[in-house]
Amino acid sequence: MRFFDSLAGRLVASLILVTVAFGLVAAGTGSITLHREINEAMDSSMQEAARRLLPLVIDDLFEREVSQSPRRLAEAVSDNGGGRLIFQVRDGGGRVLIHSYNAPAEPLTAELAQGFSEAAGWRIYTEPAVSGTVFIQVAELDSRRNEETLEAATGFLIPMVILIPLSALVAWLTLARFLRPISTLRGEISARHGDNLAPIRTEDLPSELAAIAKSVNSLMWRLNMALDAEREFTANAAHELRTPIAGALAQTERLIAEAPDEASRKRPRQIKRALSDLADLSEKLMQLARADAGVAVAGKSADLAAVAALVVEDFEQHSENKGRLRLEMPVKGKALAAIDTDALAIVLRNLVENALRHGPEGGEVVVRIDEDARLDVINQGPVVPAPGSLIKRFERGATRAEGSGLGLAIVSRILQQIDATLVLNSPASGRQDGFEATIRFPPRSVSRA
Repeated sequence: MRFFDSLAGRLVASLILVTVAFGLVAAGTGSITLHREINEAMDSSMQEAARRLLPLVIDDLFEREVSQSPRRLAEAVSDNGGGRLIFQVRDGGGRVLIHSYNAPAEPLTAELAQGFSEAAGWRIYTEPAVSGTVFIQVAELDSRRNEETLEAATGFLIPMVILIPLSALVAWLTLARFLRPISTLRGEISARHGDNLAPIRTEDLPSELAAIAKSVNSLMWRLNMALDAEREFTANAAHELRTPIAGALAQTERLIAEAPDEASRKRPRQIKRALSDLADLSEKLMQLARADAGVAVAGKSADLAAVAALVVEDFEQHSENKGRLRLEMPVKGKALAAIDTDALAIVLRNLVENALRHGPEGGEVVVRIDEDARLDVINQGPVVPAPGSLIKRFERGATRAEGSGLGLAIVSRILQQIDATLVLNSPASGRQDGFEATIRFPPRSVSRA
């Protein structure tokens, strides 16, 4: 069925059907014409045979005595047309005087009239001589003529039957060659995404496909403008929010410090918590804008262990995270991956932050780097159903912990740019509980030092 799903397959099938249909019509029409021409040629041959035999038969009749029974001519003498033709010599009364060795002794026709006639499956030519006293009749079976026509038609059909598969193969190869630009254009379009909206080259494409490519380029240009506007708005909005949020937090801290009692500090602390959440969201939006702008693409590889050590050290500076992080690194060598160092830091910060925030209070978080540059972040805690859905933006699981729902989305977006994969498992591998985030870098981007 896949053959007929393709444009080339449908064209080849249509060409074969049209060729076969026209071939059959041509064969039928040609067979009718061929049968008529064969009959004309054989009729002419019968006339010529009759006229050549006539002098010989007359000489033979006058040299011999008239016999009451018909005389059969010897095979060697009567072998005209390789045994295809027979003849009879009859007198004016219709009696058979002489006949060829393979001809019947009975008269072929009841009447004797010059010209062609049909009788009992024979095609007969009658030629009078000696003032109508002697008649020679040359005959041939109609079935022999039909066999000749069938053999000629078969000789025409056999090459056509052989050439149809060959023509189908040639048509398929030709169409595959001429339709190759379609596959090229399809590959170029499929390679375009949010990080690659470069225009498609139209110089080597046929005019019909070039028009399509130009329309796609125009669409991608408009899409790129819309994405740039969205990224710029997100980055600007997040950046502009940072200063007023920081000012509001400072004022809130002052209100808390100047409050005379604990009851008066309750509302400023609620405001501070809301402003902290807003600041965190602003930071996530900034990271998301950088991720959408292609921050992961790097000119050189990043040292996974070094970046992980810096991120872990930064988190451990906060008292609530002290002693909760455990970093496991390869004993020998460095694991390098083709990713921007800042982008890798953003990825690790979001994974570690999620692991700390959503794990149990005081629970351990393991950051592990294998020798094959596989990076794991594992925490403890209850099993999370359908963890793969958490990479959607603003998607949060069933948790009371604070968060924006953007951390895993930012990680996934950055990793997509370098063809790395993010695998989420819950429970963690080898455990009954916990949450595990695994990053697998493409083999071509991994190296050892």
